[in-house]
Amino acid sequence: MIFRTRRAAAALAAVVVSSMAAAGCGIAPTGVRDGGEPAVGFRPSVRLYFVSGARLRAVTRPIPSLTLKETLDLLLDGPSAYERKRGLRTDLIADVQGPLKVSAGRARVVITLPAPKPPYPTPRPELISTDLSMGQLTCTAAGAVAARENIDLDAVTVVFRRGKIGRPESFHCSEFPRG
Repeated sequence: MIFRTRRAAAALAAVVVSSMAAAGCGIAPTGVRDGGEPAVGFRPSVRLYFVSGARLRAVTRPIPSLTLKETLDLLLDGPSAYERKRGLRTDLIADVQGPLKVSAGRARVVITLPAPKPPYPTPRPELISTDLSMGQLTCTAAGAVAARENIDLDAVTVVFRRGKIGRPESFHCSEFPRG
């Protein structure tokens, strides 16, 4: 019986000491604070890459999940009026406009661009250049696959083909200036 009384007294002393320590911690009590809107969880969105100055800039649009092809079609539509007001533009070259053929695996995307229309300039230009238009396509496609597969953006290789001419070229998003 004495043992139980001592244990109960020790427990009561621990509660009193911890209460005193909490009361004397130097933090003044506050009233109820508004913490904003409640958390809503995951909101589906799509990330597109447009150009600002000489860099790529990502924009997130709250759109339900899209296929990779639908995401690239949205990129081809260009920035919204609001995004243009923020100084964003597209550098997609005229011959990129048009039907893209797209296929994707876990960490690889193949984009087949429309073949250039004759007459071809002499000498024939490089198949793909590393300008910001290719960066827009690379980062947007890589971002869509990375989000779907839950992998790093730069783990995705994007391969470009230009119709049946030339050799395919591959890029990673990190090869393009972003900001």
